[in-house]
Amino acid sequence: MSERRPAAQVNASFPGSDVAAEVAAAMASASLVFKKIDPDYSFTLRTNAEELFAFADLYRGAYSVSIPQVKKFYNSTGYGDELLWAASWLYYATRDPSYLKYLTVINGDVFGNWGDPSWFSWDDKHAGTQVI
Repeated sequence: MSERRPAAQVNASFPGSDVAAEVAAAMASASLVFKKIDPDYSFTLRTNAEELFAFADLYRGAYSVSIPQVKKFYNSTGYGDELLWAASWLYYATRDPSYLKYLTVINGDVFGNWGDPSWFSWDDKHAGTQVI
């Protein structure tokens, strides 16, 4: 590839809850895949997913605000649905009721879009969280 591909990061000063929560959801779901065939790797995935989710929730913000040059490619419309998406997968991976509470009680009314029809896309995870 000859085109320039700059790297960027999200952190406490430049949050990206949407990106961090999306990765946490992917890790939590992958931990379920590896649970029986590689328990150690599954544990690592789940533990890292929990840490990344905590980071995404603590340092809230959209990555396209923190890294404005990405707006013309992948402009995020929000991060709440990704936080709920990650909490959903973490609940399935851990069965920790605090994730279900986060999803349905603490943040569900704010971010859930409950009762409204939705679709599932890279930028909208409402349909996935509504399955709960």
